[in-house]
Amino acid sequence: MGLKLLTEVLSNVFKRASTIEYPKQPSLALKEHRGQQYADLSKCVGCSLCAVECPSNAITMASLPVKLKHNPRSIYPVIDYGKCIFCYRCVDVCPVKAYVITNYFEIASDRPGNSSELSLNTIPK
Repeated sequence: MGLKLLTEVLSNVFKRASTIEYPKQPSLALKEHRGQQYADLSKCVGCSLCAVECPSNAITMASLPVKLKHNPRSIYPVIDYGKCIFCYRCVDVCPVKAYVITNYFEIASDRPGNSSELSLNTIPK
C-alpha cells in the first residue's frame, strides 16, 4: 500500500496542472455562458413581470430618474447580483425582450453589486 501511494504521489508531482492559474491566466467564458444581465431602458416598459417571476427575489423595481414615454409607470428592474442565480427567467419572461445578456462572470466584489448603473446607461438621450 505504501509503495503504491508513493508512486502515485511522485507521478502527480511532475504532471502539468489540470486547472488554470486564475487570475494570472484569464478564464475563457463560453459564448453560451450565463453572465451578467441587465435591462435596456430604451425598451423596458416597467411591467414588473421579471421581478414577479424571479425565483430568488433578486429583482426589485426602482424609480426612473427621467420620464420615458414608453414606460408610463416610470420604474425599471434592478438586479442584485449577490442574490441572482442566473437562471435567466427574467430574460425569458420579458414581453419586450428588454434584457441585455452578457457572458461577463467576474462580478465578485467586496461591495454589493447590482444592475442599476448598467441599466441607467441605456436611457435614450
